Amino acid sequence: MYSSGYTGLGVNTNAYPQNIYTQGTILPTLNQGLTSTASFQNPGGYLQPGMQGVGVGGYSAQPIMQQPIMQQPMIQQPMIQQPMIQQPMMMQPMIQQPLIHQTTIQQPIMNQPMIQQPLIHQTTIQQPIMTQPVNPQMYPNQQWGMNGFNPEMDCSALRGAMRGLGTDEDTIINIICSRNNLQRQEIKRYYISLYGRDLIKDLKSELSGNFENVVVAMFQTPAEFDAESLYKAMKGLGTDESVLIEIIGSRTTYELDLIKQAFRMMYGKDLIKWVESETSGNLRKLLVSLLYSQRSNNQVPNQQQCMMDAQALYKAGEKRWGTDESVFNQIFSTRSNAEIACINQCYINLRGKGLDKVIDNEFSGDVKKLFKTLFKVLINPPSYFAQRIHEAIDGLGTNDRKLIRNIVSRCEIDLPQIKQCYRSMYGRELISDVRGDTSGDYKKILSKLIARY
Repeated sequence: MYSSGYTGLGVNTNAYPQNIYTQGTILPTLNQGLTSTASFQNPGGYLQPGMQGVGVGGYSAQPIMQQPIMQQPMIQQPMIQQPMIQQPMMMQPMIQQPLIHQTTIQQPIMNQPMIQQPLIHQTTIQQPIMTQPVNPQMYPNQQWGMNGFNPEMDCSALRGAMRGLGTDEDTIINIICSRNNLQRQEIKRYYISLYGRDLIKDLKSELSGNFENVVVAMFQTPAEFDAESLYKAMKGLGTDESVLIEIIGSRTTYELDLIKQAFRMMYGKDLIKWVESETSGNLRKLLVSLLYSQRSNNQVPNQQQCMMDAQALYKAGEKRWGTDESVFNQIFSTRSNAEIACINQCYINLRGKGLDKVIDNEFSGDVKKLFKTLFKVLINPPSYFAQRIHEAIDGLGTNDRKLIRNIVSRCEIDLPQIKQCYRSMYGRELISDVRGDTSGDYKKILSKLIARY
């Protein structure tokens, strides 16, 4: 910064203590006007405008003899005003003033942290994520350090739970079920940094069975977990089409894009090509259409367009002999959930029945299952997943893979709504039915997950 000796327009007042500076104009400080015996001194030695002499040597005016000359200043004013011509030299500091203002111009550089304040506000906005069920994939830049989360302490506790004889499963369960998916990813990174070991490998070496499957699934990202589930469904002889229908038919466009990326990263394969090679017919066409992720995000349906879609579905299905699957494929793979709901209502107004009934009448086999999955998920996702969980535990035996997949994948998205739908659909509590079909640490970790949300 520049010295405070510069004031006004850049003149140093300390050099001229007897003068008053106003906007760059120098005014003499005179206590009296010129009289016949007046004299003055100019201690600064600088000839001021309007002065008749200089006072360096103590010279004084001779008023009696020079009174007639008192009229001459009007004639001599151009000479007297010569200092005024030289004043631009006095104003030269003004040319340098931009240097002074450059400091002011550069102040935004000092205020750059204010530009980064949105990052701080993002953390504030996202605080509910730490305690409420959400989709963790939607917040890839979430900041930590809130609600007591300390990844280093969690790593130390996990390491201690697996060292020595035996394993402290309760500690592992408590940590996993108390953290959301993004925090668990942070724990994985800290673990390898602190101990030079892979957390998943250590857990697999200490755990077994369905309890191990749940723990490992919880430490994967949702996209990694879905990609692995799809890979296992298609690997080897035969294909479990029900897994493909459930995952591809129920995930959003954004989630499908992440799954495709994870699949390529984990297995070096293109998911779409794998699905094409493992499926056939209309099921393959619809699955591939969904994987290309062309679904609309429009949440304000156009009533006229929805009525046209309803009429197109009627002409492609009930009105003709046979079914034009391509029309159903195109509408169900590209319309948003709000648009499908509107189309369904238009179809009810048009034909007195919903699209679910039309699908039952027009399709069969796996493609029928996929269309019904799409319809249910687009209309009411929690009811679809409540049904899937019930299917996994209903009757003799338990489909543990299906149970784990639907609880783990939905616990941070809509598990509270799934529990409500389960209660209204089956008249029982979800946690009670899960406890009745599981046991041991497997039962503990699923029960704790369901109870948390």
